[in-house]
Amino acid sequence: MRHTITLTVTRARLLLAAVVVSVLVAGCGGASAFGGQPDWFTEQEKTSDKIAEASAAAVPYPLAAVEAGGFLELKNLAERLTRFSKQSKVGYLYLVSFGKFVGYYAVRGKISSVNSQMTNSNQTWSCGHECETVVDSIGDDGSFGPNEGGDRGVFFFTSNGTMVETTLDWVYSDQPLSIDVPNLLK
Repeated sequence: MRHTITLTVTRARLLLAAVVVSVLVAGCGGASAFGGQPDWFTEQEKTSDKIAEASAAAVPYPLAAVEAGGFLELKNLAERLTRFSKQSKVGYLYLVSFGKFVGYYAVRGKISSVNSQMTNSNQTWSCGHECETVVDSIGDDGSFGPNEGGDRGVFFFTSNGTMVETTLDWVYSDQPLSIDVPNLLK
């Protein structure tokens, strides 16, 4: 019974998503709201849709098992967020270079991506004919383009207030690990 309900919900979500896309595309010169696929759909996109529908039918979402487990992923996310929300929290960031641990920092607070920003990273521009497009916004520093460190860059503040930015691989722990490497602040 639960599998039938799950499949019905999945199909309803797919249908709703298709209607929303169709309505949006109709406003931008595509197919009508219920007149089939928009003209910009490619064969690969149609094939991907068929695969998604077939996989959802063949392996339904295991809602009962997730409920029985108490939504552990959400609990883990909540615990991580709670721990990182304490500015006084001290953790340990171990730097890794070419597969070898090279040293560690005692970190205050959390590690942050250099691509995080306090303002909206996208904005919507009108492209005419009741159509809109999303473009990158200007960054917090007033410039466009990638930040120092690109996609891999992170920064953090050490226990003595020093800001460090790196693109090296790293391991974080909220307790010291038994790894024999130097403290990089000494």
